[in-house]
Amino acid sequence: MLVLSLFSDHLCSTQAFFQMKALYSSTALAARNYFRADRVLANRTGQSRSQCFQLLKDKRVWQKLDDEGNFQVVKGPAEQIPMQASLFIDRAHEIPLPPPLAQVYCKPKWMLSVRSDPMQRPCIAHICPNLHPVGRLDYDTSGLLLFSSSGTLTQQLLHPKHEIEKEYVAVVTGAVDAERLRQQLQDGVETSEGVHTAVLLDVQHWDSDTVRPYLQQVQAAVPSHYNQTDLQEKGHWRIFEANELSTVRLTVQEGKYRMVRRILANCGHEVVDLRRERLGMIQLGDLPEGKVRDLTADELAWAEQVLQGKQSKKEKYVPKRLRKEPDAIS
Repeated sequence: MLVLSLFSDHLCSTQAFFQMKALYSSTALAARNYFRADRVLANRTGQSRSQCFQLLKDKRVWQKLDDEGNFQVVKGPAEQIPMQASLFIDRAHEIPLPPPLAQVYCKPKWMLSVRSDPMQRPCIAHICPNLHPVGRLDYDTSGLLLFSSSGTLTQQLLHPKHEIEKEYVAVVTGAVDAERLRQQLQDGVETSEGVHTAVLLDVQHWDSDTVRPYLQQVQAAVPSHYNQTDLQEKGHWRIFEANELSTVRLTVQEGKYRMVRRILANCGHEVVDLRRERLGMIQLGDLPEGKVRDLTADELAWAEQVLQGKQSKKEKYVPKRLRKEPDAIS
């Protein structure tokens, strides 16, 4: 009865359940894979392997087979079952599923990638509360922010040695010379944080009659807590005086603070707006701002490969719409 009490009390608190460190091991816990039953139980409850072993040995763990209420007892600790199996203690106490490996969030512009802010600015406090953000996006950058339940996956995705591509779309000042910028980014751009490279994928020039209305719209959306006089004195306001704009799409493999903005500015094109659209094989797609979605099957398979260190650095992902030779950039 003591063991059942421990499980019942634990399962009643979903928040406590998700905080347990043993929810995910350092290897991929794919839904389609099978694991020892005592390992599945330990990962999903946070209880010790010995407690789980005893429950399984006593034939008290049942697997629900269908929506009609058919159950089958798990034969013992060594039985192989899916991590996502529908499990119950004594067919009465449901064991919660583990959190997803990762989810995709479309971060709006003017939101901080932190859980709280003393200035009460919008932040990600209530976004994917059982997961942690994989890195950050700048306050004035929008787009793909990945959340994960695995610290190992986060480390694999963020460490430069793994060369995980990040794709951005930036609106910049000036009429970009595609060949010149492509060469600058390829050769490396010096910043205060070091020399950084990038790959230019596409350039589009804006029609002149759309430039001024767009800049006015962006300027009007700058949060009121910014000191506009200070921004003007530091030169940050001059982007709104631009007469020409271009949209550039590029990839980088590092994620240093404001790196994309710095390298583009040092190439003569200050960033007016920046949006991240891809992290490795995980794409933002048409996900609306402020919304969350699960990984697709292909994205999950890729994330599991990264988690296990099996991603090939030779195989770089490029969306079909962008698979063109450098000479085709215009």
